[in-house]
Amino acid sequence: MNQLGEVATPLTLPSGLVLSNRLVKAAMAEQLAKNGQASSDLVRVYERWGQGGWGAIMTGNVMVDEKYMGSPQDTAIQNKSSAEIEKWHKIASGIKAQGALALMQINHPGRQSPAGAGSRGFLEKNVAPSAVPINFGESIVVKTIVKLLFGTPAEMSIIQVQTVINQFVDAAKFAQQTGFDGVTIHAAHGYLLSDFLSPKSNTRTDDYGGTPEKRARIIVEIIRAIREVVGATFSVSVKMNSSDQQHDAGSDAVLRQVDVLVAEGVDFLEISGGSYENPRMIGGDEAPAKSERTQKREAFFLDFALAVRERHPTLQLMLTGGFRTRAGMNSALISKGCDMIGVGRPAATVPDFPCSVVGIEAQKEVSDAEAGMQLEKIKEPWFLKHLPFPQLQRALAGGAETMYYGQKIRDMVKA
Repeated sequence: MNQLGEVATPLTLPSGLVLSNRLVKAAMAEQLAKNGQASSDLVRVYERWGQGGWGAIMTGNVMVDEKYMGSPQDTAIQNKSSAEIEKWHKIASGIKAQGALALMQINHPGRQSPAGAGSRGFLEKNVAPSAVPINFGESIVVKTIVKLLFGTPAEMSIIQVQTVINQFVDAAKFAQQTGFDGVTIHAAHGYLLSDFLSPKSNTRTDDYGGTPEKRARIIVEIIRAIREVVGATFSVSVKMNSSDQQHDAGSDAVLRQVDVLVAEGVDFLEISGGSYENPRMIGGDEAPAKSERTQKREAFFLDFALAVRERHPTLQLMLTGGFRTRAGMNSALISKGCDMIGVGRPAATVPDFPCSVVGIEAQKEVSDAEAGMQLEKIKEPWFLKHLPFPQLQRALAGGAETMYYGQKIRDMVKA
């Protein structure tokens, strides 16, 4: 084993692609696009990360439909002008400058698309598996805010489901054509595909709802359709939530959905968690019965990953959330809870974060516990503590933290 531990060792994915180390720059909201188009600043940011010694680098959300965006600063791939194609070629080339794999995260926000974020009309509804609005609490004030900002989504027709499948395929084709090594299908954090997986937001009784397997069917069909056009050597992975659905369906139901996705031969599965309603991706699982083992580990969602590992010993797993030190990373890798370490917020602060973990700086006499970095807790806006709506307060706090690190990413352009 490398003297720096498992985190410094290469990893070969089922597609044949090789990561030089186990560190993956996880997807984060860059907030550097306008009207869905990539900017020169976005190109520069990925050039900076490309010089950072990562095993792989994943983009933030690239929306598959410019009509529905997660924020006005998201990118979308429907504008395929020569200038836009060239910018994405530069992004892929920048990522791969030192050998990192270039992965594009493709997504549809579903009911989490706020008014004004995309090109849809003001009176036009968001789309979702079922007409279930986002729930930030039972207060009339909160419900009014949600109604104005997100509204109640329209239940998707079968034709609309097929349209979304085709949009994901088009996004994957675009990624391959512009030089990316693979795509990650975003089925977490309360976005459209995540809502299909959850019985709380998917009350359908047709082929896309009613059982855990049927709720996963849209993702299965997306994977199959992408595979038909990109070939076996292009990485196709899925990001899904950890325990977010367990409170409604039980952990066995979620694991059955993992079974379905694994059967499709995904290159790896990324485990995260949270949604706008409950931003666990900021602070980890909030379930009261958290084990002592989990409390001692850095990873937010390691217990769920270990349950997946027991069920699928050979599945490549990426675990994102909470990793800060080489000791914590190696502990998770040795436990077989994951094969790839997703790092988000530290990457926004220090773009060459891997240098202190697996790079030249790491060769110095630095202990495992010291190799890495610790982040200070972001101070919440003063008014949040005075809001009488706890669920909305958590959501806004999560949004404030996302904005803080988005600014850190924008600061990278000036450095």
